[in-house]
Amino acid sequence: MDFQEPHAWPQQAGSPCTIEPEPLLDAEALLDQALERIASLEEVIKAGEQQHTQMRRRLDRLERQLGHLLAAHTENRTDLAGTQHYEHQSLARRTKTLVEQNLYPFARRYAERCDLVLHRPSPERAPYLVGLLCRSLLTDNPPSAKEIQRELHLVDDRGHMETALIGLRGLCSELSGQISRAGLRHEWNFDHTEGAPIIPDKQEPWPACDARQRVRFLVAPAYVVDGRVYGLQVVYTS
Repeated sequence: MDFQEPHAWPQQAGSPCTIEPEPLLDAEALLDQALERIASLEEVIKAGEQQHTQMRRRLDRLERQLGHLLAAHTENRTDLAGTQHYEHQSLARRTKTLVEQNLYPFARRYAERCDLVLHRPSPERAPYLVGLLCRSLLTDNPPSAKEIQRELHLVDDRGHMETALIGLRGLCSELSGQISRAGLRHEWNFDHTEGAPIIPDKQEPWPACDARQRVRFLVAPAYVVDGRVYGLQVVYTS
């Protein structure tokens, strides 16, 4: 007896169909996309830093002009400081701004690339790097960007760090020149005692630090003119 091949059952409406999976993106293509995105973000950050520097310089000019106007207005009064002291007051404020708005953002970005701070707890790393940068840059003749990278054991990232350091060095050199032109005997005072209580008329705590705690390290030096403190030391407390 002959047997016939069974007929295939017709597919009923609504029955599940096999869906071919979409091919996965190539890993190398994903990496390229990520690198392009990172490069784009770095360009945006660089443009923002340049705009911030330009605005800072314009504000500095306005502060100097205001200082001269105030000094001229009070020139004949014996109970107020003279022109040079007003200018140093303005320069002390500018120094504080430089530390907070230029050195600290750099330190936050690159602290994990600095071998000299990695032994510190994470919250201390950026402020500690600010202190190291202050010692290198707040001088009459700061070293080159490459020398600073070498001294502070900073690992570069395709030249972006060196570019940023060149900018910081330029700002600090400009500040140092203005301090020199203002006259009077000026010094950056780095002297401090770790483990000692804060000295209120000479020191202030880094933001978020407790002024009642003891000094762990120096973040920024005091701005001193003719023995008079115009800008307090900034210290990190425990």
